[in-house]
Amino acid sequence: MKNSFGASPINIFGHPYFLARSDLRLIFSELIQSFPPRVILDVGCGSTPYRPLFPPSSIYHGLEIDQQRNHGNPNVTFWYDGNAFPVPDYSYDAILCSQVLEHSFKPELLLAEAYRVLESRGRLLLSVPFFWPEHEQPFDSQRFTSFGLIDRLQSAGFTDITVHKTNPGLACLIQLAIEWLESIGRKLDSRLARAWPILMFIPYTFFNFLGLAYRNLPVIRRTKAQAEFFLDLVICARRP
Repeated sequence: MKNSFGASPINIFGHPYFLARSDLRLIFSELIQSFPPRVILDVGCGSTPYRPLFPPSSIYHGLEIDQQRNHGNPNVTFWYDGNAFPVPDYSYDAILCSQVLEHSFKPELLLAEAYRVLESRGRLLLSVPFFWPEHEQPFDSQRFTSFGLIDRLQSAGFTDITVHKTNPGLACLIQLAIEWLESIGRKLDSRLARAWPILMFIPYTFFNFLGLAYRNLPVIRRTKAQAEFFLDLVICARRP
């Protein structure tokens, strides 16, 4: 899920992951604007899709798991062995970890490492899927509720934890339906698979527009934080 967009702009309505990524991007943007990060570590950086949200003058480092499939990624500054981040204590005032924790078989260790390398009062920006199919098999380990994730963050030492939920209700159902259609396309023979994005562009555009209109209804926006049926969790937590 981390690299689902590749080089495609997220503002294209016909993109299969428009709803998922646009809401994540909106929430991350609002959170980043609430504090001025100077030195950022992107944990599981992938294609660094959220790099433009941070100040241009900031120092931005990418961390990726040291696996063959990631070698050759030009965005990687440091390689992660699955245990300790290869950086000193108190090195960053912001850590971004988007759609990564579900792939960690040691989530408590990863959160402890994030805490270790943050400066005092540094912020962790974290997102995880709630409703989402298994992906990047066999590296998909778990799903988190908001309560389970808060408990893990508090156990790691984080405070001032705020929770945001993306694509509630119908918008979540629409994104899952699009992902189901995408899963069909991935199983087609190579010629049909290449044609699938073109064939589905208009249907996806319609579905995405419907989902966007739903999640922007005033009554939905007011109750979004209390939604029980949603796509992703976005957490902001602070190291004391």
